[in-house]
Amino acid sequence: MSDLLYSNSQLMLERAMNFQWTKQVTINDNIVNAETPNYKAKYVTFEEALDASIRSALNRDRGRLSSMRSAIDRAQAVVHVADRESMRMDDNGVNVIEQETEATRNAYQMQYTIDAISSNLSLLRTLIRGQ
Repeated sequence: MSDLLYSNSQLMLERAMNFQWTKQVTINDNIVNAETPNYKAKYVTFEEALDASIRSALNRDRGRLSSMRSAIDRAQAVVHVADRESMRMDDNGVNVIEQETEATRNAYQMQYTIDAISSNLSLLRTLIRGQ
């Protein structure tokens, strides 16, 4: 039963939620600074860090379950600055429509992740109650 709380899939959901939260904060920063001269838009990546961490664990430990867990746990979202993009004459790099679209997409992804976490916790609650 406790495996459900400490499973790799539950940890992945937690990491996904951390990534999506970081992404939402970054998008909000971009939108807030849309009128700031010389501000460059930021974007967040997670997949590359997760992939590198898992590949490293596979090569090092031949895919042991504990090493996979630590590989997932080590993967962190990375914030990048799009310093070569300019949208306006004042060298601002924020496209507000693009950022708002990405914020909406991210909100849907966050809802999906919350639903998956909630489903896991509901299953755990059912197991605890013995129903």
